[in-house]
Amino acid sequence: MILSWQQIPSPLITEIMCIGFDGVVLDTEHGSYNNETLTSCIQVLKCLNKKCFVRLTEVSKTMIRYCLDAGADGLIFSTVETEEQCENIINYSCYSPKGKRGLGLVRQNLWGERKLISNNPILIPQIETKSGIDNLQNIIKYNFNFYLIGPYDLSLSLNKPAQFDDEEFLCYIEKVNKIIDKTKMAVHIPSDVKQQIHKYEKYGLKCLGMDTVALIEYNKGVLKNA
Repeated sequence: MILSWQQIPSPLITEIMCIGFDGVVLDTEHGSYNNETLTSCIQVLKCLNKKCFVRLTEVSKTMIRYCLDAGADGLIFSTVETEEQCENIINYSCYSPKGKRGLGLVRQNLWGERKLISNNPILIPQIETKSGIDNLQNIIKYNFNFYLIGPYDLSLSLNKPAQFDDEEFLCYIEKVNKIIDKTKMAVHIPSDVKQQIHKYEKYGLKCLGMDTVALIEYNKGVLKNA
């Protein structure tokens, strides 16, 4: 599955960002979405038969319910480090018997017009700290659909910001590679996609580009050629 990545909170941007992709990740961690705009972006994707993923800052029962009831296909959770977080993700996101998610007449089931019990969502913990990788053997017991590494935050947690060639950083990346099969791995490549994508051929989920980066790169090109 190949997704694009959206930070700008606009349904029009969503419509553009899904062209040529299987769907879009709506990034509420570093974007400034309000709930109404988030719902509209999800609605655009579902009306276009595209996959919708939402990245959440924390394991919030309220936001999980909100996104899934609106029709999101999957959720990405920032900075997962503990088994308690994993248990809450499952309980809040999945219906019984797997979890404890509540059921209502909501947009996801067209307010009761569709079959009420839907499939459980695609769940992706973002492993982006030293603590998260140190506890990865316990995290994978919850059998999430994919696992997304956050290289920038991982380097920060090692006190080596953006030093991606550092020996300790590479050691932690190797720990992940030994524990998780590549088909269960996800990656976000915000820029230099052509130069980077060959490294991730076997990854099960790829998120390519970003709306903000695309605008910046376009503007630079315009100025360069002016």
